Amino acid sequence: MEKLPKFSEINAPEGYFDTLPDQILNKVHPQHDWTWVRWAAIFIAFLSVGVYFFYPTTQSNELIALDEEVNLYIDANYWTAEDILSMSDQPDMILDELIEEEMPILEEIFNDEYLTPTEQ
Repeated sequence: MEKLPKFSEINAPEGYFDTLPDQILNKVHPQHDWTWVRWAAIFIAFLSVGVYFFYPTTQSNELIALDEEVNLYIDANYWTAEDILSMSDQPDMILDELIEEEMPILEEIFNDEYLTPTEQ
């Protein structure tokens, strides 16, 4: 230790320790202006609520989902044809639609057979 040079007294500049805590806090927590983020969040919230309530929705998606659900019940043999017809107000209309969908060939045969005049 005797070989080390001796330093004279070290003095800090005037007011150094008075401003040091503020300088440290400014470096650790820089202050930013985040008001634009708040306004953007409010705008997005109002926009999403507006789109949700005012965007035109149709009930066709609900009807398609209902048709698919009914088909699942039928395919799982949970409902029979008699069950479906008993739930309907117009069972004859349902039967006619089923016949048209399932048997288009028979419809063509019947139309050709009964509507064309026969030559004698």
